[in-house]
Amino acid sequence: MRHLRPFAAVALSAALVAAPGIATASPVLTGSTTAVAASAASDPAALKARIARLMPKTDSATKRQLDRLIRDPHRIDGSQYQCGPTEFAAWQRQSTADWTDEDFQILDALGAFDLPTYEALVYGSENDPAFALRSDAQVLQKTFRKLKKFWDIKSDDIQLMAMHGDMMRDPARTSRVYQTVFGVPKAEADELASLLAEFIAQPKFQGGNHPLFTLNAFAFSSYGEDVDGLGVIGDRIVMGDGILRAYREMGYGDVAPQAILAHEFGHHVQFELRMHGDVASPEATRRTELHADAAAAYFLSHPRGMSMQIKRVTQFLRVFYSIGDCGFDSNGHHGTPNQRERAGNWAYQLQESARPKGKVLSAAEFTRRFEAVLPQLVAPDAA
Repeated sequence: MRHLRPFAAVALSAALVAAPGIATASPVLTGSTTAVAASAASDPAALKARIARLMPKTDSATKRQLDRLIRDPHRIDGSQYQCGPTEFAAWQRQSTADWTDEDFQILDALGAFDLPTYEALVYGSENDPAFALRSDAQVLQKTFRKLKKFWDIKSDDIQLMAMHGDMMRDPARTSRVYQTVFGVPKAEADELASLLAEFIAQPKFQGGNHPLFTLNAFAFSSYGEDVDGLGVIGDRIVMGDGILRAYREMGYGDVAPQAILAHEFGHHVQFELRMHGDVASPEATRRTELHADAAAAYFLSHPRGMSMQIKRVTQFLRVFYSIGDCGFDSNGHHGTPNQRERAGNWAYQLQESARPKGKVLSAAEFTRRFEAVLPQLVAPDAA
């Protein structure tokens, strides 16, 4: 069983294939950027038809493998829970205010919201400059070192790296992802890659650096298994530039990097404890997401973790709160904002009540206590 656990509201799928790394190439565009943008504006249907012609009509074997992991969920009754718009959702709307419906459709058809994630999963390496952390690199590296000492799990094989949206400006990089992940023949992949590079050159997309393209972070483990005979994808945590930028713009820049990384490391705790079952459902994802929230809050507030004070604890609880969702019937349901905040508060109180002060629970004991309190964390709260 393989797992990709997205932190952000943008839930992107994983490409379960392995391939060697490649040096970053210089962007090479074909045609005119103005022409592609003009085509999208004057005849978006024609551009979408061109993309559809180039894309495979059926999913590749890699995508079918992922689809087998998605099963009909047992629906959670959303009417029983308080759940509404969050600060994070408002930020997303504001940041794309100048995007049209056609923009979203064309970008989606080109796979633009998935490509950076796929590339980091398939080709990423912490030793490759193409996946180097940029913003918040120092604090992320420091937090990562502390996390590995804090939790009593095997973690020396976890790589920490970044994904960057500006990789889509480089047709050589996007073409190889189209080929490897989407199963597109090279000629068609090259054409799609050039179309994408030209389309995102429009100022509103910031050359791929618009945060929506990397509004995600994820933890991954294949449990050391060979993936379809193509090799083993190593354990990793991938931080998106977009998710870090989003929280900086919302005013959480001094705490969000640590909170997001600690959350993703919480998923690696789960991988080591084999918490993930074979059936995908809203309840199953909510359980693991709330556990990761709690694990992060425990580490961030603990004297032997990041030792954050109450003011900063409140801040990172807001980080978790603002990224909750109301997708009760989605296999990617992360928990409502209230549930995520309750999980963080519970973990903070657990740390505060520890005796002797400073004692760190084992990952297994922390999880046992979380499982015991989970029914209270997810109890209906609608008035």
